[in-house]
Amino acid sequence: MTTADKSRAIVRTDYRNGDMHHCHESPRGDRSSLRVSKLRLPPREPRPRPLPIVRIRNCMVGLATLLATSLACMGSVGAHPHVFIDADAALIFGESGKLEAVRVSWTYDEFFSLMMIEDAQFDTDGNGTPEPARLQAFAGHDVDWEAGFPGHIVAKQDGNPVRLGPPKSHEARYASGKIVTSHIRPLEHPIAVTTADPLLLRIYDPEYFIAYANPRGPWVEGRNDCKVTRRPPDISGQKELLDALQDLEMQSDSISVMNMPDVGITFSEGFEIACGAR
Repeated sequence: MTTADKSRAIVRTDYRNGDMHHCHESPRGDRSSLRVSKLRLPPREPRPRPLPIVRIRNCMVGLATLLATSLACMGSVGAHPHVFIDADAALIFGESGKLEAVRVSWTYDEFFSLMMIEDAQFDTDGNGTPEPARLQAFAGHDVDWEAGFPGHIVAKQDGNPVRLGPPKSHEARYASGKIVTSHIRPLEHPIAVTTADPLLLRIYDPEYFIAYANPRGPWVEGRNDCKVTRRPPDISGQKELLDALQDLEMQSDSISVMNMPDVGITFSEGFEIACGAR
């Protein structure tokens, strides 16, 4: 086995028993590097043809592949995620003035929306529009993570993680050819957000299976004295790696190779939220 074979991990997506699975596995057979995350879809109705199996694999070899590009702002670099999501976040403050929850909205790209509509049979009458009742039945299944998974939203204060509870209050809708889902992540303990102790928020996929863009940035609900500052990624000193990424030749049947934790943070945007008098 070559050094490249030892260093790479294959990400697969397939559908089994009505569930959508993302499987990250090492060619070495190392159980410690195997992780499966599952998106549960509503039960299928019987079909005359075999159930579709979608298998997408990505084999990019080399250190440069471990540093994928940023989402919207790194458009000149050859990143190759396969799900694209516009993410919104509303920071919900309670009557006490403390941050109590984050409402997250995901707008899936048109291709992945079509794939979900077809595989989950959201459009049973064939008119090209998902049925609202079936979409609402799907709500929450795209965030059915295993316990402890942060859910691609990371909040920190003074360098320490802010613990978020499991998602609740799920909704799903269809707009402009895209599926939009939302959920609320309550904080385990409300926190005070001040100019002295601001909050840093990121929405990103550490492994770049999903490319999150934050075109609007977070906003605040429940207070009118907070300022949100966008923190672009610092890519200084990364030119050689970015150039190498541009030169990558990707296999047609591939999706992602990486064996390094938290790769996506290298190019992810951060948002600083500070409240109160400055």
